[in-house]
Amino acid sequence: MILIGFMGSGKSTVAHSLGERMNLPVIDLDKEVVRMTGMEIPEIFKAEGEAGFRKREQEALVQIGGARCIVATGGGVVTYEPSCKLLENMEVPVVYLHADFETLYARIKNDSNRPLVKSREQVRALYEQRLRIYRKTADHEIDCSASVEQVVSSILRIG
Repeated sequence: MILIGFMGSGKSTVAHSLGERMNLPVIDLDKEVVRMTGMEIPEIFKAEGEAGFRKREQEALVQIGGARCIVATGGGVVTYEPSCKLLENMEVPVVYLHADFETLYARIKNDSNRPLVKSREQVRALYEQRLRIYRKTADHEIDCSASVEQVVSSILRIG
Protein backbone atom coordinates (compact mmCIF):
# COMPACT_ATOMS: atom_id res chain seq x y z
CA MET A 1 0.00 0.00 0.00
CA ILE A 2 1.27 3.46 -0.91
CA LEU A 3 0.24 6.61 0.95
CA ILE A 4 0.25 9.95 -0.84
CA GLY A 5 -0.87 13.37 0.33
CA PHE A 6 0.16 16.91 1.06
CA MET A 7 2.74 17.89 3.66
CA GLY A 8 1.32 17.37 7.13
CA SER A 9 -1.26 14.78 6.12
CA GLY A 10 0.39 12.23 8.40
CA LYS A 11 1.68 9.83 5.77
CA SER A 12 4.66 8.67 7.85
CA THR A 13 2.73 8.42 11.11
CA VAL A 14 -0.18 6.58 9.50
CA ALA A 15 2.21 4.28 7.60
CA HIS A 16 3.93 3.17 10.81
CA SER A 17 0.64 2.51 12.58
CA LEU A 18 -0.73 0.72 9.51
CA GLY A 19 2.45 -1.37 9.23
CA GLU A 20 2.06 -2.50 12.83
CA ARG A 21 -1.60 -3.41 12.33
CA MET A 22 -0.93 -5.26 9.08
CA ASN A 23 2.39 -6.74 10.20
CA LEU A 24 4.15 -5.26 7.17
CA PRO A 25 7.43 -3.35 6.88
CA VAL A 26 7.20 0.41 6.40
CA ILE A 27 9.31 2.42 3.98
CA ASP A 28 9.36 6.18 4.34
CA LEU A 29 10.36 7.41 0.89
CA ASP A 30 12.00 10.60 2.23
CA LYS A 31 14.14 8.54 4.62
CA GLU A 32 14.99 6.16 1.80
CA VAL A 33 16.24 9.07 -0.33
CA VAL A 34 18.33 10.32 2.61
CA ARG A 35 19.76 6.81 3.08
CA MET A 36 20.55 6.46 -0.64
CA THR A 37 22.21 9.88 -0.96
CA GLY A 38 23.77 10.34 2.45
CA MET A 39 22.30 13.86 2.49
CA GLU A 40 19.37 15.38 4.36
CA ILE A 41 16.46 16.64 2.26
CA PRO A 42 17.26 20.37 2.67
CA GLU A 43 20.84 19.60 1.53
CA ILE A 44 19.57 17.79 -1.56
CA PHE A 45 17.30 20.73 -2.41
CA LYS A 46 20.20 23.14 -1.97
CA ALA A 47 22.63 21.07 -4.06
CA GLU A 48 20.30 19.73 -6.76
CA GLY A 49 17.11 21.75 -6.53
CA GLU A 50 13.64 20.29 -6.39
CA ALA A 51 14.10 18.58 -9.77
CA GLY A 52 17.12 16.66 -8.48
CA PHE A 53 15.26 15.61 -5.36
CA ARG A 54 12.23 14.43 -7.38
CA LYS A 55 14.47 12.32 -9.61
CA ARG A 56 16.06 10.69 -6.57
CA GLU A 57 12.63 10.10 -5.08
CA GLN A 58 11.53 8.34 -8.26
CA GLU A 59 14.69 6.18 -8.19
CA ALA A 60 13.81 5.13 -4.64
CA LEU A 61 10.27 4.23 -5.76
CA VAL A 62 11.68 2.08 -8.56
CA GLN A 63 13.88 0.22 -6.06
CA ILE A 64 10.87 -0.47 -3.81
CA GLY A 65 8.96 -1.79 -6.80
CA GLY A 66 6.14 -4.11 -5.86
CA ALA A 67 7.55 -5.05 -2.45
CA ARG A 68 4.92 -6.11 0.06
CA CYS A 69 5.12 -3.13 2.42
CA ILE A 70 3.58 0.18 3.38
CA VAL A 71 5.18 3.16 1.63
CA ALA A 72 4.87 6.74 2.89
CA THR A 73 5.76 9.04 0.01
CA GLY A 74 6.82 12.66 0.12
CA GLY A 75 4.10 15.24 -0.47
CA GLY A 76 5.42 16.25 -3.88
CA VAL A 77 5.99 12.80 -5.34
CA VAL A 78 3.01 13.33 -7.67
CA THR A 79 4.57 16.46 -9.19
CA TYR A 80 7.22 14.45 -11.03
CA GLU A 81 5.62 12.75 -14.04
CA PRO A 82 7.77 9.57 -13.99
CA SER A 83 6.90 9.03 -10.31
CA CYS A 84 3.23 9.68 -10.97
CA LYS A 85 3.17 7.14 -13.81
CA LEU A 86 4.98 4.62 -11.62
CA LEU A 87 2.41 5.06 -8.84
CA GLU A 88 -0.49 4.70 -11.27
CA ASN A 89 0.97 1.47 -12.69
CA MET A 90 1.92 -0.26 -9.44
CA GLU A 91 -0.31 -3.15 -8.54
CA VAL A 92 -0.85 -1.98 -4.98
CA PRO A 93 -3.49 0.42 -3.65
CA VAL A 94 -2.53 4.11 -3.62
CA VAL A 95 -4.30 5.93 -0.80
CA TYR A 96 -4.59 9.72 -0.75
CA LEU A 97 -4.66 11.16 2.79
CA HIS A 98 -6.70 14.34 2.42
CA ALA A 99 -7.51 17.25 4.73
CA ASP A 100 -8.41 20.88 4.15
CA PHE A 101 -5.62 23.40 3.72
CA GLU A 102 -6.03 25.04 7.16
CA THR A 103 -5.64 21.72 8.98
CA LEU A 104 -2.50 20.81 7.05
CA TYR A 105 -0.93 24.25 7.26
CA ALA A 106 -1.37 24.31 11.04
CA ARG A 107 0.57 21.04 11.21
CA ILE A 108 3.54 22.17 9.09
CA LYS A 109 3.94 25.94 9.47
CA ASN A 110 6.73 25.72 12.08
CA ASP A 111 8.60 22.72 10.63
CA SER A 112 12.08 23.84 9.52
CA ASN A 113 12.77 20.53 7.74
CA ARG A 114 10.33 21.36 4.92
CA PRO A 115 12.21 23.27 2.22
CA LEU A 116 9.05 24.20 0.30
CA VAL A 117 7.37 25.91 3.27
CA LYS A 118 8.20 29.56 2.81
CA SER A 119 4.97 31.54 3.01
CA ARG A 120 1.34 30.68 3.65
CA GLU A 121 0.41 31.85 0.14
CA GLN A 122 3.09 29.70 -1.46
CA VAL A 123 2.00 26.64 0.51
CA ARG A 124 -1.65 27.25 -0.40
CA ALA A 125 -0.70 27.50 -4.08
CA LEU A 126 1.17 24.17 -3.85
CA TYR A 127 -1.82 22.57 -2.11
CA GLU A 128 -4.25 23.76 -4.76
CA GLN A 129 -1.90 22.76 -7.58
CA ARG A 130 -1.45 19.22 -6.23
CA LEU A 131 -5.03 18.47 -5.15
CA ARG A 132 -6.21 17.35 -8.59
CA ILE A 133 -3.08 15.23 -9.11
CA TYR A 134 -3.48 13.43 -5.78
CA ARG A 135 -7.07 12.58 -6.64
CA LYS A 136 -6.16 11.43 -10.16
CA THR A 137 -3.32 9.23 -8.90
CA ALA A 138 -5.05 7.63 -5.91
CA ASP A 139 -7.25 4.58 -5.86
CA HIS A 140 -8.81 5.71 -2.57
CA GLU A 141 -9.18 8.97 -0.63
CA ILE A 142 -9.26 9.04 3.18
CA ASP A 143 -9.94 12.03 5.46
CA CYS A 144 -6.77 12.49 7.50
CA SER A 145 -8.11 15.21 9.78
CA ALA A 146 -9.30 12.43 12.13
CA SER A 147 -7.08 10.65 14.67
CA VAL A 148 -4.34 8.34 13.41
CA GLU A 149 -6.29 5.34 14.68
CA GLN A 150 -9.42 6.46 12.81
CA VAL A 151 -7.43 7.00 9.62
CA VAL A 152 -5.81 3.56 9.92
CA SER A 153 -9.21 1.94 10.55
CA SER A 154 -10.61 3.66 7.45
CA ILE A 155 -7.71 2.37 5.35
CA LEU A 156 -8.10 -1.15 6.70
CA ARG A 157 -11.77 -1.13 5.68
CA ILE A 158 -10.83 -0.49 2.04
CA GLY A 159 -8.51 -3.47 1.97
